[in-house]
Amino acid sequence: MALLNQISDLLHVIAENVMKYRKQLGYTQEELAFKADIDRTYIGYIENAKQNISTEKLCSIAQALKIDVADLLMSDVNEEHAVSKPDASYEAIDIFNLIYPSLIILQDLATKNGINDIFQDNGGKLLQVLLITGLSDLPGREGNDAVDDGGNEYELKSVNISLTKNFSTHHHMNPAIIEKYRKVDWIFAVYRGIELLEIYKLTPTDLESYYIKWENKWHNDRGKDINNPKIPLRYVREVGKLLFENDGSGKIKSVNIKE
Repeated sequence: MALLNQISDLLHVIAENVMKYRKQLGYTQEELAFKADIDRTYIGYIENAKQNISTEKLCSIAQALKIDVADLLMSDVNEEHAVSKPDASYEAIDIFNLIYPSLIILQDLATKNGINDIFQDNGGKLLQVLLITGLSDLPGREGNDAVDDGGNEYELKSVNISLTKNFSTHHHMNPAIIEKYRKVDWIFAVYRGIELLEIYKLTPTDLESYYIKWENKWHNDRGKDINNPKIPLRYVREVGKLLFENDGSGKIKSVNIKE
């Protein structure tokens, strides 16, 4: 009987984690099922803790959610009783001193790519996007603008899905800014915390419906600038071209942004 209780508890942990990480990514059950190559009904049963799950399907779901299998098995209770990590005995200042030399190396790499401070204005995230896409930063420009080797400019945006499901744009959106946006492609980077999950490219045509909506609002409000209108993550995923996707290895790789 105790074994059955343990299995039931584990199924509930998996259910909670699958639902949590699915919602963080903004996936529906159908979308997760498609990415994991699993029937949608099966996902529903798992999230209701009504279905035993094989190791193979557990791995497929974890990969689709861009997490480790262990993340699906870990609960708050488990974390309290988990075996301590090797560095758990270190004081916070000791841990900082341990990793600081690596941060110096990272900042040196960032400086060579035109980023003066990896801790400011998403500098560390911007560095990742530049290295993957092969773009160069345009310092001193409004926003995280970049340029390719052919002189084509790009608008760069990022979102942390742990906090929001919408991309921010501009705090003073008006026709002049919109005309600037109409001339360039946009690069959208999707993060969970500091972990890069996906990068998409959208063209001016892909975003024209938003430009029209913002222009109409600006005129209807008698020329009052719009404060930071949003572009939903779901729209970016549905319309944008996927350039990069996290493969679970934690490593990044370069892509051809012009394809």
